[in-house]
Amino acid sequence: MARIAVEIETRPEGRIAWVTLENAEKANCLTSELVAELGTAFRDLARDQDLRLAVLTGEGPRSFIAGANLQELRHFDEDAARTYITSLTAANRAIRDLPVPVIARVNGACMGAGLEVAVSCDIRIASDNARFAMPEVLFDLPSVVEAALLPRLIGWGRTNWFLYRGDAIDAATALNWGMVEQVVPAAELDKAVAETVDIFMGNGPVGMRQQKKLMRDWEHLSLEDGIHAGIESLSSAFRDGTPGARMSKFLDRD
Repeated sequence: MARIAVEIETRPEGRIAWVTLENAEKANCLTSELVAELGTAFRDLARDQDLRLAVLTGEGPRSFIAGANLQELRHFDEDAARTYITSLTAANRAIRDLPVPVIARVNGACMGAGLEVAVSCDIRIASDNARFAMPEVLFDLPSVVEAALLPRLIGWGRTNWFLYRGDAIDAATALNWGMVEQVVPAAELDKAVAETVDIFMGNGPVGMRQQKKLMRDWEHLSLEDGIHAGIESLSSAFRDGTPGARMSKFLDRD
């Protein structure tokens, strides 16, 4: 049965959420039920004050998320389409609004709604056999919702090329464009994700949460307002003395 599985790993530094879309038989395509469940999962995680980060992936080696479920979409009318895409936007917002970083472990096909989910994450680590596409124009549809994030990642020209063509790019091209942050052989994907997880977990929990909030704020603030937003963020980080203690530990190293 297709579902969103959430496993919590507890370490001395805090908790990690491993979130897996389990629909490998259907290439992890997003049904309406899975979209709603994905949003609920991340909204629930947002309430965990001990959470340090989340890793999101798709079940199996073939795909991260191969898009929406076309068997379902082909029967949509206008109201059903609006309901689906509104729910997908809410799920992606829950990912983006999680107070801690979200790593997308991209293990294969990342298409349409799946790419919208991936770009809603903070970091994307992909296998070298991953492929990326926004194929909506092939079905006489526009690419929408979190596709709006693409110009920030890859620029307007590449976004135009990518969305108007509708065909797929490989992982090397996605890395070159800035759509993903790291590409590794498929056999080394888990190792690469684990290395980034370990680095993030070694950082200060308050600083990481405040950095995530600032990154979200910078999306809509002017440059001047974004700079000033950092004043309160940095000042409040010293409230409990943790940064000073960490600096002392760093300076006192042999």
